[in-house]
Amino acid sequence: MKSAAAILIAAASLTAPATTHADCGDPGQDPCTGPVPTVDQVVGIMDALTDDSVPAANKGNIVAPGFSPDEVGDIDDELRRLHVGGMCGSYLPARFIVTDIQPAPNNFAGATLAVPSGRRSTPPGPIVLVEQHGHWLITHDTAMTALDAFDYNATRYIMKGKGPWC
Repeated sequence: MKSAAAILIAAASLTAPATTHADCGDPGQDPCTGPVPTVDQVVGIMDALTDDSVPAANKGNIVAPGFSPDEVGDIDDELRRLHVGGMCGSYLPARFIVTDIQPAPNNFAGATLAVPSGRRSTPPGPIVLVEQHGHWLITHDTAMTALDAFDYNATRYIMKGKGPWC
C-alpha cells in the first residue's frame, strides 16, 4: 500500500510541472520597460539622504521603508561625522555621479552611483529605487549600504593609519 501511494505521488509530480515565473530582463525575457527616475531626481534623493540637518527619523519621504527607531541615532551620528570630516575635511555634501538608470519590475528601478572624492572616493555601485504614489524613493537596504560605503570610504585611510590620509 505504501509503495502504491509513493508511485502515485511520483507520477503526479511528473505530470504536473512546476510553474515558474520570469520577470522582464531575465534571460530569454524582453527587457524591462517602465518609468525611471531622472539623474536629477536620484541626485536629489541622495542629497536629501545625506543631509545632516534633517534627522534620519524624518527621511521617510525618501527612504522606503523608513529607518527604524534603532537605526536613526546611528545614522544621524554617521552623517554628522561625514559633514564635519575631521582632519581630511568634510566628505559631505558629496558630488554624486549617477549613471545607467534602468527600469525593473514592480515600479523599481536600478542605477549606478559613485562619489568621486580623491582617495576617499566611493566607487560605482548599484542602487535600487522604487516609485510610490508618483515619487521616487531609495530602498531602505540601498540607503543603509550607501551610507555605510560613504562612511567606510571617507575614513578608511585614517582608520588603517595609512597616509597620506586625504
